Amino acid sequence: MRDKNGETRRERNEAFELDSPEAEVPESGYALWDWFWDLRTAQAPGFSGPSPISNLEMLAWVQLTGNLLRREEIAVLKAMDASYCQAVEAEAEAIREREAG
Repeated sequence: MRDKNGETRRERNEAFELDSPEAEVPESGYALWDWFWDLRTAQAPGFSGPSPISNLEMLAWVQLTGNLLRREEIAVLKAMDASYCQAVEAEAEAIREREAG
């Protein structure tokens, strides 16, 4: 997410020589990680941040890709999406605070 200056958190961290954490994905989670980002990049942005991936969007993705999801994988993808939406909202709030001050 970019602030009003077009700068992302990672770019801002680099400018101040701060580390940006990298996601640590276990090898057994690579497929879910890839599927999550495939689903997420197809998601249209909301007016006030990312919209959660709906069941219908997930169903359409399954039909389009031919990937088969088990119930447990759907639950993991939904949890990943909820965490993503929360993180983006927290970043948006930090940008608003930085720009207000």
